[in-house]
Amino acid sequence: MKHIYERTAKYAKIASITVLIVYIAAILGFRDTLLTDWELHISVGWTLLIFFSLTFLFQQAANKLPVEQSTVTEQTPSEFTLKELNFQSDVSIIPRSFLVSPTGERLYSISPTVEQPVIRRLNAFPLIRKGMICPVTYDVITMDGQVVSKFTIANKFKFMEIQVFDHKQVHLSTVVLPVFSVKNRALVFDPNREKTHQMEAKSVYGDIDVNDLNGKRLATYRFGMFPYATHPAFELQGMNVHVSFAEGLSYVEKLTFTALFYYWTANQS
Repeated sequence: MKHIYERTAKYAKIASITVLIVYIAAILGFRDTLLTDWELHISVGWTLLIFFSLTFLFQQAANKLPVEQSTVTEQTPSEFTLKELNFQSDVSIIPRSFLVSPTGERLYSISPTVEQPVIRRLNAFPLIRKGMICPVTYDVITMDGQVVSKFTIANKFKFMEIQVFDHKQVHLSTVVLPVFSVKNRALVFDPNREKTHQMEAKSVYGDIDVNDLNGKRLATYRFGMFPYATHPAFELQGMNVHVSFAEGLSYVEKLTFTALFYYWTANQS
């Protein structure tokens, strides 16, 4: 979270300086017209106040957090030991999310694969990011650069499909979702196209329970509920996405649910 707060403060500062430079240039260029335009001066003044305030607030929040240490994961790429998912969006031109710890340390990043450079650059557009126009692949990577998983989102016209792979590109599972639905729904299949899980949002607000075919609860998401909201690492975050896992989930289930909940919640965090 320190990284995200510092980047937010940086971009807010850049925005405020840019507005100030454009404002001064406009005044110098059109002095006779703009010097008496008090509505413009007040609007620019409020804009600068907001940007400078954001710079101060986010930098102060970053300063309260310890410096993130460069970590070398002790896990192999075939391990994914998280017991919960806490999604946080980075501040960047190319959308990127982090899976963070309960105290805000970055554990994994999720971003468009570098193997699709054009789609990666266009990922800021929601229809591209959601795979509505063309298939888009995401990498799940440790903070020291090890690829743990890949998943591809594709629009099959009648339904959306998410294919999940491990670090060796071995197909693990396929998720099938409706292209448009009032409530989130999905089915999960293994590589042999055998159905393994089903899920449906409990309400239009997005509360979701994931059950296996025997009705056992495997994962839970509650819109707007975040157990670590009072920790300083999250004090300025307006939206936090938290998914709790049941005990004993398999490696395949965890990676599948990570891809699915990223798809469902990427625009919320």
